[in-house]
Amino acid sequence: MEITAQVITDFREYYPEFVEPGTSGAAVVYPDSLLSRALCEADAETGRRWGRYDAGPCSLKKRGMFAYAAHRASLAMAAARATENGGVAAAPSRVASKSVADESVGYAVRAPGSADEAMGLGDLDTTIYGLEFLRLRRRAGMGAVVV
Repeated sequence: MEITAQVITDFREYYPEFVEPGTSGAAVVYPDSLLSRALCEADAETGRRWGRYDAGPCSLKKRGMFAYAAHRASLAMAAARATENGGVAAAPSRVASKSVADESVGYAVRAPGSADEAMGLGDLDTTIYGLEFLRLRRRAGMGAVVV
């Protein structure tokens, strides 16, 4: 599928937090080039089982693509911010516990026996968008494929 300017506009309307360059007061700006790449990856991740892309609000393919693209764009911007500030882009982890006094943070680490599950999830469980993609992926995997 071709990722057109209209697809990017539709994405920004669906997820308004992904503001475009030139938006005043925006905490994070997501350039079209980043969103185009993320949407291209999302199209590849959502195959025939997802149905056809439709600009309407109920298209499973559209919602899956947008959730996956939002996940990838979020991680890309987090990595960019880390490197711009002299840090190193690290693999995301979910926070399991947090303290304010003495600045303690504990991260959720998968048990060794859950390696198969971890391979299926990748990093998708580290953002709300990735979790939405996983939910939609379960739905897309149900039933027969119509040819």
